[in-house]
Amino acid sequence: MPPVKSFNAMLLTIHAMIDADIVQVAAIEAQQHSVPWSATSFADALNQGWHCRVLKDTCDQVLGYCISMTAGDDEELLTLTVRPDSTGQGLGKQLMQELLHQARQRGASNLFLEVRESNQIAIHLYEQMGFKMTGMRKNYYPVPANPVLKSLAGRENALVMCRALAEHL
Repeated sequence: MPPVKSFNAMLLTIHAMIDADIVQVAAIEAQQHSVPWSATSFADALNQGWHCRVLKDTCDQVLGYCISMTAGDDEELLTLTVRPDSTGQGLGKQLMQELLHQARQRGASNLFLEVRESNQIAIHLYEQMGFKMTGMRKNYYPVPANPVLKSLAGRENALVMCRALAEHL
């Protein structure tokens, strides 16, 4: 296993994703997701005005990203991903804190998200950040053949979680 990188939070920046970031973002997506978004999907997200943020180091390398959209007075997290060699360093939490801040500034009342039932690391992070499970979408996510996951017909449940944005942690 490669050594774990340690990051100085003062040297990291989070800002709006731009077209030039898409190649790095799509590469991270392909590494981290069994059914990844395409580069075209990320370009479409930018063009549709969704809220796309990237976390970068001082060498302009994307370490993580998140995308959300506003629906009425709610915000919905569509994806939040950290580069595989950068996990376990609190970068996902930094991205989520930024998303919470930005969503509050846009006047959102709640932040909703869906997460694979098997993604216990993400579920733990979301619970630490005040999210509560509000529902389940049965057989929501496609799953490649994997005997470890006990989903029906190649699908996995999604947990729906929500956090009121008036809450501060």
